[in-house]
Amino acid sequence: MRIIEVLPENNKYIDSIMRNEKEHFQDNGAADLWLIKGFVRYGKLLILINEKDELLSVAQYMQVFGKKEVFLYGFSTVKKFQRQGYGYELLKRSEVFLRGLGIEKIKLTVDPNNIPGINLYKKLNYSIIELQKDEYGKNIDRYLMEKLIKS
Repeated sequence: MRIIEVLPENNKYIDSIMRNEKEHFQDNGAADLWLIKGFVRYGKLLILINEKDELLSVAQYMQVFGKKEVFLYGFSTVKKFQRQGYGYELLKRSEVFLRGLGIEKIKLTVDPNNIPGINLYKKLNYSIIELQKDEYGKNIDRYLMEKLIKS
């Protein structure tokens, strides 16, 4: 398996990424083509693929202005490949990639009820910073988590 930064010239993975988004998020925050293209051109869209060139996991990062940090906007693993360590692998490899760009901190939000997600992030040494009440609407709370990745 390998990590790929999806760039405008190698956007052959975009259809797979959009299908994965719809499968995971339906109408609750799924990244559409406009948003995905924005990550490709102006953020970082990193994917993990297998030896058959199949999409395994996706991570969408946006840079925080004036800081050496990024926000993990979206992260998911294709359902048929879940619970096999691919998400963990993509996040670990993403840290190396981002550190190489001078990034020192990663932040993300996660649903407080998403216990598998929280456990994954904690396994990777992310810390819960705060509970953001009503972050995405009434009764849609999120934990804000962060990790320092300085060398």
